[in-house]
Amino acid sequence: MMLRLLVCLTFAYVLIAASADPPALPQSGMPYLARGADGTVHLSWIDYLPEGHALRYSRWDGKSWTKPETISSGVNWFVNWADFPSVSALPDGTVWAHWLARAGGGGTYGYGIRLARRDAQGQWREIHGINLDDKEDYAGFLSFAPGTAGAFYLAPPPGPRQGTGGHEHEQRKTARYIEFGSNGSVTSDIELDRDVCSCCQTAVAQTDEGLIAAYRDHLPGEIRDISVIRSIGGTWTSPKTVSADGWKIAGCPTEGPSIASHGAALAIAWLTRANDKARILLSMSANSGEDFGSPIRIDGGNPHGRPAVIPFQQGSYLAVWLEKKDGQTVEIRLRKVGRNGSLGPAATVASAPGGRAAGLPKIAATNDKIIVVWRDGRVRAEVLPAAAWTSPAE
Repeated sequence: MMLRLLVCLTFAYVLIAASADPPALPQSGMPYLARGADGTVHLSWIDYLPEGHALRYSRWDGKSWTKPETISSGVNWFVNWADFPSVSALPDGTVWAHWLARAGGGGTYGYGIRLARRDAQGQWREIHGINLDDKEDYAGFLSFAPGTAGAFYLAPPPGPRQGTGGHEHEQRKTARYIEFGSNGSVTSDIELDRDVCSCCQTAVAQTDEGLIAAYRDHLPGEIRDISVIRSIGGTWTSPKTVSADGWKIAGCPTEGPSIASHGAALAIAWLTRANDKARILLSMSANSGEDFGSPIRIDGGNPHGRPAVIPFQQGSYLAVWLEKKDGQTVEIRLRKVGRNGSLGPAATVASAPGGRAAGLPKIAATNDKIIVVWRDGRVRAEVLPAAAWTSPAE
């Protein structure tokens, strides 16, 4: 393995990070990490083929990535840097995946969601499709609910379309939650919010009281702040704003939130450009998302955005995001946030191309390693020692 120096930005020691790029092809992209209940880290990504695309899957075995499996391949996919496939590992040994496909003979924005399930014997089978016949509108931005056969996603509203000018930012979207039975059949598919930001990523976490979904809302006056919806005793609550940033923008910023939980404690991270000032904020809750504390700023002063946050040791969290370096490059930065809101020093994991080329960095933690993935010409990964971010107390 090639070794790379990882220099901590605000205190004077040097970490050694092992470069552990997954078995992805040149020009591959859209990496996604998921941690199973047993601590195994699962990875999906898209490979570009001479004709079409393939969604691949691998696991980190503690030393390297396992031989890649092909979840599905096709020639009529919708491949977009911001609306990416994902995987989710369930306690029963199954793994779920989703990707996007264009409607047959569809228009520019006619696409939907395909879902597949890997059984305990390692066989992948496609089980469901959403909005695959719509030639003019799209469904996407799906997030699997951790540990359960359910997912939160965005879809066109029912009934006649209104205000669809042909551009994805002009399409109105609803937020929905879908659940599946043990055989892959749909058991419920319900609307949770009838008007949300149309092309921002969503996020779901499990708390002591039930699921909580986070997303960028579309509020009166073209306000695009972050909202949450909670499932309490099997009933979903009304949407609630996490922080009244007041980001007013007449279009979707393509910047969704990330969420992580420790039982009843949880954290949500997001980018805002309210008042023309870019900031990556993180807000915590101690009661499963019923209330949130004042947000804290976690970026380095010049953020590009795209944060992801995961639970870490001792009730803390790890956050990764893109920080602007110059006009051509960004830095993938990593920081620990204590359960009391304390900020650890930020570290630069790697540099990457600016704009859309780096995609959205993702992070996962095992018992002794931290894995970060992103895109730089192809899917890249670094494996860091978790002990470097472990402290005896917060």
